[in-house]
Amino acid sequence: MKRFFIVVAVIAIVGLLLWLSVPAGATAFGMPVACYGNLEDGTTCWITIGGFGVLVLGAGVGIVEIGIIGAGLLFAVGQATAGLIAFGQVVLGPVFFCAQGGLGLAGLGQGGAGLYTISQGRTGGEGRKFLDQLNEDMNELMKFR
Repeated sequence: MKRFFIVVAVIAIVGLLLWLSVPAGATAFGMPVACYGNLEDGTTCWITIGGFGVLVLGAGVGIVEIGIIGAGLLFAVGQATAGLIAFGQVVLGPVFFCAQGGLGLAGLGQGGAGLYTISQGRTGGEGRKFLDQLNEDMNELMKFR
């Protein structure tokens, strides 16, 4: 789990630095590289602070969403988020969630509903054995060689 958050931190920092350093109006593959709050005009950007994009920092919708509230196709980290893999206060993570209150296939948190869960107020099956094995597999895949 620590390694995943290291990856998330690296993505957020690199995304923010790229957003700060890209000249205004720059495009890549026909899409603007960096935008700010593009919800009102519907523009999609590679990296955006709020709005729609591939990497969204702040509130918005994207492939990866890191912020307060939003949705990410692959993963989302924040207060109220939704994504295949979701971390935060209140989340919907169809594949995996780690949250105060969450819903998904597998997850852990304060209150969780899912097939394999570990939490205080859980609904669904006890997921300790499954999630321990998943943790071992992920550690093996993400270890520094």
